[in-house]
Formats: sequence, C-alpha cells, structure tokens
Amino acid sequence: MRLHRHLGLMYGILVALIVVIGAWWVYYLTREGHHYESFQLQRYRTDQMHAVYILETVPEVRADPTAMLGKAFPHLHFHKTDQGWEVGIDPAAVAGVQKEAARRRRMFMTEGVVFLLLLAAGTTILTLASRRERDFKRARELFLAGATHEFKTPLASIRLYTETLQRPDLPPDAGLRIRGAMLQDVERLEAMVEQVLSVSRDEDHLRGVRETIDLADVTRDVLETMGAFLEDRGARLEVDVPDGHLVVGDRQALRVAVRNLVHNAVHYSPPPAQVSVTLYRDGNRHRLTVRDRGPGIPRREQRRVFESFYRAETGAGSLNERPRGSGLGLYLVQRNIESLGGRVALESEEGRGAAFTLVLPVFEEESR
Repeated sequence: MRLHRHLGLMYGILVALIVVIGAWWVYYLTREGHHYESFQLQRYRTDQMHAVYILETVPEVRADPTAMLGKAFPHLHFHKTDQGWEVGIDPAAVAGVQKEAARRRRMFMTEGVVFLLLLAAGTTILTLASRRERDFKRARELFLAGATHEFKTPLASIRLYTETLQRPDLPPDAGLRIRGAMLQDVERLEAMVEQVLSVSRDEDHLRGVRETIDLADVTRDVLETMGAFLEDRGARLEVDVPDGHLVVGDRQALRVAVRNLVHNAVHYSPPPAQVSVTLYRDGNRHRLTVRDRGPGIPRREQRRVFESFYRAETGAGSLNERPRGSGLGLYLVQRNIESLGGRVALESEEGRGAAFTLVLPVFEEESR
C-alpha cells in the first residue's frame, strides 16, 4: 500500500513536471521568436545608419551607391531624390526575417511537442507497467491462497474419510459411500495439479507433441472421466459429437481445454446445470462448442476471463456463490488451443448463458 501511494505521488510529480515544461516551452518559443526578429531588424537599422554615414562622408560612393554598397548591404535599397540619396530597408528582407522567425517557432514547437509526447508516453508506459505488475502480484497472491484452499479441502476430507474407514464398526454400505467420496476428492486434487503443471509447460513443448486426434473421441473420453463430477452436481448434458473431425496436435492440451470448458459451464450454472456440447465442421475449420444456460459473462469481463489468475464472480443461483479454483482454466484453454493453431470464440450476454467455441483447423489429409 505504501509503495502504491509512492507510485501515485511520483506519477503526480511527473505530470506536474510535464505541465511546467510545456508552459516554459511555450513561453520560450514566444520570447525566442520575438528576440530573433527584433535582433535582425535592429541589425538592418544599424546597417542603414552605416550606409547613410558612408554616403555622407565618401563622395565616390554617392556616384553609384548600389554598386558600391549593394554587396555589403543586400537588405538595403538606395533611392535618389532631389535632396540626395535615401537609404531604406528592403520590405522583402523584413518579410524574410518574419518568415524565418515563424519557421523557427514551428521547428521548436514541433521538437517541443515530440519531446513532451515522448515524455508523456514514457510516463504512461511506466505507470501501466507498474500497475500491471501490481495487479499480477495481487492475482498471484490470490491464486496461491485459492490453490492452498483447493488443496487443503480435499486433503482434509481424505484424511477424515481414512480415519473413518479405520473404525471397526463401520457398516459396509457406509464404507462404500466414503470410498466414492474419497475418489471424487482424489480426482479434484488431480485436476488441480494438472492445471498447475499445464501452466509450467512451455509453448515449444505443446507444439512439439503432434499426433492425429479425433475431436469426438477426446470429447467423449473427457466427459466419461468427468462422470462422477457431473453426476454429483446433477448436470444435464446434451452431446452431439459425430466422429471423423480430425486435428493435429497435443492430445493432453486438447483434453485440458475441453475439460476446463465443461467444468466451468457446470460450475457457473444454476442447478441443475444444463450444458450442451456440439461439434461440427465449418469449411476448413472444426467448431467444438460448449454452451451453458448460466448467468452469462458481462461484456466488460469477456476479455479478462482469459487472463491468468483471473476468476470471474459467479452468478446468482450458481452452485458456488464465491469464485473458486485457480483462475487458470480459461487461460489454459486459450493457450492450448492457440498451440494447436486454433482460437477460442466467446459469445455471451448477461442472463443468457455463455458459449465457448474451440475453432481448430481441419487436418490436411482430411481436407483434401
């Protein structure tokens, strides 16, 4: 908090300095242009006085002052009258001085504006970088706290179940139920570990593991392994995933993406969760869509949901009133699908659910 206040103070000082520098620069430009113009015109008037003095003291010059003094005083003109020679300042020379003064003002103004813009841009970049670093640290702390809770809860349950199983008077049917609950806790731990380990896998590793994958097989396999989770939450699934939709890439990365989408659809939906999973081909792309009937995602959050460690608030009536999990689910979905050469499309409106679509390129041999 103290660092945040110091950063705010430093940013305010930088903004104040930019304003002061800008005001000083405008003042300097005004004064510099005026001084340049005044100096040049004063020099012309001094040359005019010198030329008049020479005409009065040197008879040879009076015969043809233009020829004698023209090169030395190109900004003066000589006009013969009945009283003698008159020396004046050429209006074109005055206009040239004024034009040069204006050009200098423009030049300095341009340099000043560029300098101020660079200073403002640098200040803004530093401020945004500092803010992003602060947000990332805060999100990481929340992730560590959430991950610790996610790990401790099933571990505590498993310990309690294990102690209960050691009771000699435990009925067989109760032991069976406890072992089923223990299995669910173990699966929950495995999913959490899988999320954390997936983040540590670099993109080169994801691109390096390539095999031909049928999206339908992977989807059905994921749904089968999630059977206990779906049954426990009373989720109702509509599945339409025909065979023959082939892609090339890492099978485990695709499994994580599909699992996270289905898990989120159930997690953020009011019970009983109604989720549809559809798969079809659209030109040279396969589209695997997971749609729920939950509270939807506000437009202001639709970009942020793919950020690492970000956890959206659950909607009213969902299975969980407070955000849970690692905040890595959709981040891994996007990263894994992009490693397969695809993208993730999101369609959602508040109160009308959300639909996440994995758009993946068709396997080349299939597309020929």
